[in-house]
Amino acid sequence: MQLQLLAMPFKLLRQKTVLLPTLWGWLILILLFLIACWLLLKGTYPFLSHEKAGQSKVLVVEGWLPDNGLKEAMAFYYENNYKALIITGIPITQWSYSSPFSNMADASAGSLREMHFADSIYTVHIPNTILRDRTYATAIALQMRWDEFNLGEESFDLFTMGAHARRSYLMFEKVFEDRIQGLIVVEDDSFEANRWYTTSRGFRTVFSELISYFYARIFFRAEPQKVKQEIRLGLYLDQIQDERYRKDRYFKDQETTPLATEAISAFKGLDYFDTDTNFRKHARFTKQIAASTFTMPTTTDRLPVYRKYGLIQFTHMDTVHALTAYQNMDILEKDSTYKGLFIPFKDFTNGVTTYGGGRYLDIAIPESDSIQLDFNKAYNPYCAYDYRWSCPIPPDENHLRTSILAGEKKFD
Repeated sequence: MQLQLLAMPFKLLRQKTVLLPTLWGWLILILLFLIACWLLLKGTYPFLSHEKAGQSKVLVVEGWLPDNGLKEAMAFYYENNYKALIITGIPITQWSYSSPFSNMADASAGSLREMHFADSIYTVHIPNTILRDRTYATAIALQMRWDEFNLGEESFDLFTMGAHARRSYLMFEKVFEDRIQGLIVVEDDSFEANRWYTTSRGFRTVFSELISYFYARIFFRAEPQKVKQEIRLGLYLDQIQDERYRKDRYFKDQETTPLATEAISAFKGLDYFDTDTNFRKHARFTKQIAASTFTMPTTTDRLPVYRKYGLIQFTHMDTVHALTAYQNMDILEKDSTYKGLFIPFKDFTNGVTTYGGGRYLDIAIPESDSIQLDFNKAYNPYCAYDYRWSCPIPPDENHLRTSILAGEKKFD
């Protein structure tokens, strides 16, 4: 068969000389490979933690730094005469029910205060809904709030830690371009920087940061408008959840709870509808301040004095609904600066999934004819928890002919 193939007019096979390393050649190649690996191991951490001299008077500190990093940030701030300190952070996803802080920016600011940092601290954080590309999202969140800090077009230096540094700088640079100047890096004390590959902690940290950096450099695509929308929505959802956590703590505290004494030990938290942005209504407010006052009936013989202040109109399920907002004259008489309005209401959920006596909303006196009426913040009167309380009964004009599936549910 081989003779037949060679005899064909078109050759299908040809001979080629292949050079293979000798024993000494293999040893030299292996040695070169080991040297390259060694140089890679020695050079990776310095590459990822590369510093850049600071040139600004605003210092931005990443809020996930441990206490030793925060101490060094404070010392660096004072040594270099910065005029403003900003801390960015991600949400704290552990100890949500017990921690006084919901994010690392505020927690780090609290730690700096305990370390006797005396200047102003600005904090910026991203919401729990941001689960990926969080460094980029914190840079976007800082950009969204920059004007609130009255810093103008001032540039800033970034203060961070260890192998995360180069990627952090890259993400902030994508958002702020040349407004980010210096990069100040402190060592990560959880492993030896020059021997990071000798511990599991060091290897995991540096190797994952190396992969993340090249991913960010090659594959990451900035979508600032999309991220801004996600941040706005996420911060709103976090705000609602934080308020609910605080209210549960208030109810568990024997000094503040409205619960009956025998119900405190069995209290497991209040029940709510899931937060739904469809019940955050853009409403029209028409000021209609009544000349006269009236007494609003309550569940007892108490008769608080109110006056009608304005009419709120909103659309739900293609139908226009209206609620009257009332001003509490008893409170206003005691405090002339009081700017609150009271909106008691009933709807079709009462007695089914919500308290039978109706629910309440509070708003500040609007400064325009357009307001945001948020039924996710609807709450029960104290009468829902114990009979000893006296609660206003929603007037007939505030009985909605629809179901408001938002806010607090009935108390079991």
